[in-house]
Amino acid sequence: MGIGRHYPSRGMWMGLRALVITIAVLLGMASPLSASAAAPTGTMSLNQLDYQTTQQITVTYTTSRPSSTNWVGIYADPGNGPVNGQQLGASTKWEYAPGSAGTISIPASGLSAGAYVAYYLYNDGYTWLANPVKFRIADSARARTGSMSLDGLDYPAGDPLSVTYSTSQPSALNWIGIYADPGNGPVNDQYVRPASRWLYAPGSSGQISIPTAGLSPGHYVAYYLHNDGYSRVASPLKFRIVPSTAATTLKVVSFNTWMAASQVTDGLTKATNFITSSGAEVVALQESGGYLAKDLARDLGWYYYQGPGSVAIISRYAITQTFGPALDNTGLGARLNLGGGKQAVVWSVHLDAYPYGPYNACYEGMTPAQIEDAERDSSRRVVQINDILTRAAPEINAAKSGGPPVFLAGDLNAPSHLDWVPAAASQNCGYSSVNWPTSRAVSDAGLNDSYRVVNPHPATMPGDTWSPVYPKNNGSTGPDEPQDRIDFVHYAGSATPVSSAAEVRGTPQPVPDNQNNEWVSDHRAVVTTFNLT
Repeated sequence: MGIGRHYPSRGMWMGLRALVITIAVLLGMASPLSASAAAPTGTMSLNQLDYQTTQQITVTYTTSRPSSTNWVGIYADPGNGPVNGQQLGASTKWEYAPGSAGTISIPASGLSAGAYVAYYLYNDGYTWLANPVKFRIADSARARTGSMSLDGLDYPAGDPLSVTYSTSQPSALNWIGIYADPGNGPVNDQYVRPASRWLYAPGSSGQISIPTAGLSPGHYVAYYLHNDGYSRVASPLKFRIVPSTAATTLKVVSFNTWMAASQVTDGLTKATNFITSSGAEVVALQESGGYLAKDLARDLGWYYYQGPGSVAIISRYAITQTFGPALDNTGLGARLNLGGGKQAVVWSVHLDAYPYGPYNACYEGMTPAQIEDAERDSSRRVVQINDILTRAAPEINAAKSGGPPVFLAGDLNAPSHLDWVPAAASQNCGYSSVNWPTSRAVSDAGLNDSYRVVNPHPATMPGDTWSPVYPKNNGSTGPDEPQDRIDFVHYAGSATPVSSAAEVRGTPQPVPDNQNNEWVSDHRAVVTTFNLT
């Protein structure tokens, strides 16, 4: 949800919602790489972060919208790059990128020193097929004094990284550091964050082998640096660590981050700490603000798919395909490479919050039929979840026929028909049965509720996720706030849940005393571990 539901104050919610949307739009305008109107459907990466004018800019790409006239354009940064599918200025260089996947080379010759952005664009037009990638053309006056090469692009987890180097500025304290990508590596010869791994690279040339044991699968960058400092000796090189064997388990988390973890002090660090301590391997985020996934992925060294609004996905496994976003930006999906040829598809979902069904029940006393009608007719949740399920149907049907499993996780802002049953009537304001349409739609599509599979008795294991900081309607005051399970991890296909829990960290203090909470959210997170077959 994001802010307290505050039943008597729906007008306040709408005003705050408009403010949040306005702020998100302004933040997007401030970023030269904010999402275009059509969400990217593919991936793009460069082999380096900066280039000499004598080098080739090597671009690797994938897309679910192949065309012989898809193309990669190079634009100065800032300025000129296409926005919302519209041309602003001419590209400096470009090359066609045909097919669903491939690698092309664009000569850096003729480009002046400075910052640039590569755009992967659709069908001779200006619709983004992938998120743009920034790089630099080196100033000849500050030309690198050496070279560095790797013996591969993908390294199975635990395999050493073999690096060959040479320099005209030898030192016993020259060194090569491995950093998570994006983020962490030195900028403008200045320290940003510590290296994940490093070794000295002495002498004018040589070869070293850097252990990678303990590094999670993901994107990394190797930096060749001078004399125990942070000045680059050569252009950094990107590479990937991939799972050495197929995953046999997967821990999936649904995590509503409450206005992008902004409602407590040091929210980003606390959110990162929770993800690490939970053992999560893929997290469906809600209320990410259009940016939080990138920040979390940077700090974790993970992959990410950030939508333009609330929903996003971060994963320690490589994201190889993206889906959506869906109607009203309420859902998006990603295909993951779990190693050994194994894949999974994950959707993150966040449906509209109002009108809120438990208020219709507990505060207004509607009949079950009236509550169900309000869900279908007064809220957009049923329309939104049906749009998401329609988009995900090919992967769901494939999962039921032996294909990669599918996980649909998120904040539905509505309870489950599995919870509002006679045995749990005392927890549900006396109602013995409400056939909640959103959860019923997910179930009818062939997806199972992992928490309720593991914990089948709602009377003894309610698993409430709303809300650890709203025991009362205004946080610490007002009538009792209906507590309910509105966050879920659903699944279909070759996955079996072996544990599932609604989790917090610390002892969250109710609103308005939440600023120093260890827990960043106003929801509990759902953490489910699956065995994969």
